Amino acid sequence: MSSLHRAPATLKLGASLALILGLAALPAPHALWSLGGLPLLLGVAWLSRLDFRALLARLALGVPFLLGVASLAWFQPQGFSASLGLLAKSLICLLTLQILVSTTPVSELVRTLRRLHVPELLCDAIALLSRYSSLLLDEARRMRRARAGRTLRASRWLLWRALGNSIGLLFVRTVSRAERVQLAMRSRGGV
Repeated sequence: MSSLHRAPATLKLGASLALILGLAALPAPHALWSLGGLPLLLGVAWLSRLDFRALLARLALGVPFLLGVASLAWFQPQGFSASLGLLAKSLICLLTLQILVSTTPVSELVRTLRRLHVPELLCDAIALLSRYSSLLLDEARRMRRARAGRTLRASRWLLWRALGNSIGLLFVRTVSRAERVQLAMRSRGGV
């Protein structure tokens, strides 16, 4: 466990928010200057002994969303530079949040957010998401295994169709499980 892991969650959250707000305040013509924070963040990740493969894999999950946001800047004047700047700023912000979440337990983050008077509903949503994400991943793993057992060899189109059906079914099962959890909480007087 590194010294960043042992640092107070308030300090880590404050530093992360300061960096993100600083990047947001950076003027559009100078947005590529945000890449100057990349060596700093990579150094923090190295000092924290984080697994770079896992960090990059989680970062890669957000890249399609970042590209979608950056593509909206194409319609502005100086679209290419604005798009690159927005992509760089978003990438640094996402990497900052990845390092924050990798070095701080979610329970400490939620406790810190509650002390900072973040709305209770948002804190509860974050806590439930962190608590039940493992259930969602297990359900997706079981569905993938069942789909692989039913399909021997198929075309790429049929695989994509099956994946779409699985995502829809996973959504329905997730909503059903959430309703059961809510009913159980109500019956115990929790909500």
